[in-house]
Amino acid sequence: MKSRNASGFTLIEMMIVIAILGIVLAIAVPAFTELVASQKVKSVASTLRSSLVLTRSEALKRNANITLAPTVSGGPWTDGWSVQLGDGTILSAYSPVTSLSISGGPTSVVFQGTGRISTGAGATFKISSSDTSAIRCVVVSLTGIATVTTSGC
Repeated sequence: MKSRNASGFTLIEMMIVIAILGIVLAIAVPAFTELVASQKVKSVASTLRSSLVLTRSEALKRNANITLAPTVSGGPWTDGWSVQLGDGTILSAYSPVTSLSISGGPTSVVFQGTGRISTGAGATFKISSSDTSAIRCVVVSLTGIATVTTSGC
């Protein structure tokens, strides 16, 4: 009788591989979720800082007051924001952010033609998520310089 060489996997081998894969995924998914949330916080903080830099730059370039404000007047920063001229003309608009919180910021930030902010105090925005312990703070000094920190909100 001639013997055959069988190739492939048995059902038991396949079930063992699936069980091991399930265990690895159960360990990795929570860490991956936290990583994604942490990167989203970092990305939004960077975008907000960039929009503050653009607002200051336009104020200096035009020697006029330029405003960074939420898209909805008096609304939350998470609904998006825009860079506006004094007459309401929008120079740049930013999309809403989901699953994040932006707190502590003023209702708007107005940069004067000198590059300084018009309020008597600086502005601080705290960006956080319920999915991660990572936070970012976007701080605007009186001189108009915007920085991102991981603490100090």
